Amino acid sequence: PDAIVVEGPKAGGHLGYKEEQLVDEHYALESIVPEIVAEVHAFEAEHGCHIPVIAGGGIYTGEDIYRIMSLGAEGVQMGTRFVTTDECDADPAFKQSYLDATQQDIEIIKSPVGMPGRAIHSSFLDRVKEGLKRPRNCPFDCIKTCDVTHSPYCIMLALYNAFKGKLQNGYAFCGANAWRAEKIQSVCDLMASLKAEYDNFSLKGKLFGVK
Repeated sequence: PDAIVVEGPKAGGHLGYKEEQLVDEHYALESIVPEIVAEVHAFEAEHGCHIPVIAGGGIYTGEDIYRIMSLGAEGVQMGTRFVTTDECDADPAFKQSYLDATQQDIEIIKSPVGMPGRAIHSSFLDRVKEGLKRPRNCPFDCIKTCDVTHSPYCIMLALYNAFKGKLQNGYAFCGANAWRAEKIQSVCDLMASLKAEYDNFSLKGKLFGVK
């Protein structure tokens, strides 16, 4: 592979973990990155190649980037942080749901596709829990594990509605730190702040031996 992406349990959207693993420290990104980096290094040595490991899931600040790269990752994947940027093509209402969210609004849901997911609480999800949502048919037939006869709603439609700002008929997937969003800014400004945070913590690390 050209690279390997390691996604931890604090990521947004569908999660490749069982629900009990989401709060198990053994599955935390900080725990699994060094393990996977070690496996990749062994493969690299055997085959004479280089495969960068990219870490994602819950990385929000430049300090987070520094810490996770100090564990062996060569890059990071960030999604949540870039939702609240001018360049993100989601509807303004979708972005506003991030700005309005509190920490308590970030919840783990059971997706119709059979996996846990992380999303921002909404009235739509309340109606799902109350049993008030039920798809009439399957307009996409996109995944085998989704059975329209048992699914409370069509996730494709719910996510598309949210993307278009129709949050009364959908919900926003998000990472664990979405509630920390405070403003809409340009990608340029965001990158500059991430770099400044990274450089600042890197300097502290060199001065005081912080890892």
